[in-house]
Amino acid sequence: MEKPSFLLVFAALFAFSCTNERVLTTATSTSLAGDWRWVLSKGGIAGTTITPTSAGYERKLVLTSDYKFSRYKSTVLEKSGTYEITKAKSIYKTELVDFIKFSDSTSLVIMSHSADELSLADNIHDGFSDIYKQIKK
Repeated sequence: MEKPSFLLVFAALFAFSCTNERVLTTATSTSLAGDWRWVLSKGGIAGTTITPTSAGYERKLVLTSDYKFSRYKSTVLEKSGTYEITKAKSIYKTELVDFIKFSDSTSLVIMSHSADELSLADNIHDGFSDIYKQIKK
């Protein structure tokens, strides 16, 4: 009797561990590659807007086409590692959307991106969204 209950528990854990997420290997990572300067963050329960001037510091996000990232506060490296682009459910749309998942366990919705602007958002109510401008070299 112990074997069937073990198998039942194992099967249940396996079934619930599956997600609606899939890793993309598209041109998205290439188009995100570059140095991104933080312009502003908006959100929170109070609808706060934070800029480099109001915060007293600048931020920079560096994304490479080989899936590496670096985050800087002013000129100090805060975090670095790898990232991946995935499709998953978000609070913003009913269909699957692009996420950027960092190796430090941070995961953000890619709200929009173009050649010179990137918008990322927390996937939680009352979270923040961040706007970045690409730094031209």
